[in-house]
Amino acid sequence: MHTKQSNFLCSCNIRHYIIICICNMQVQRNTSLWYWAEYSTFSISDEASKYQLTVDGYSGDAGDAMAAALYSQWNANGMMFSTADSDNDAWVAGSCAAYHGGGSWFNTCIVSHLTKDDSAIWSTGTNVLDVDASRMLVTVY
Repeated sequence: MHTKQSNFLCSCNIRHYIIICICNMQVQRNTSLWYWAEYSTFSISDEASKYQLTVDGYSGDAGDAMAAALYSQWNANGMMFSTADSDNDAWVAGSCAAYHGGGSWFNTCIVSHLTKDDSAIWSTGTNVLDVDASRMLVTVY
């Protein structure tokens, strides 16, 4: 049985309803090894802007799946948050959140989707479903 675990530990500075942080994503591949992607800029806008994501300043060994995916239409940077009942992605044919499950900053769907119950993805190229666990550690600066 495949079980995906996610831990999201968040502590951010809220300035004028915009959350500004340093974010460290950690993914455990099905090899049991952990990889990391840190963004020196990780900000989420307010509700009126539908929690638009801005990420920049990548470092790490997991690959920059949020802002430098193989195809620009996969990048989460600049996207609004989508859920099954609030479709804010760029996929014309449907809703990424409804189709794939879970909420995220979808563009034309996925290479950085860690909120699924199973088959999570963190990739800069092909959609490899090899993430068994993930953590998102957010630090105020």
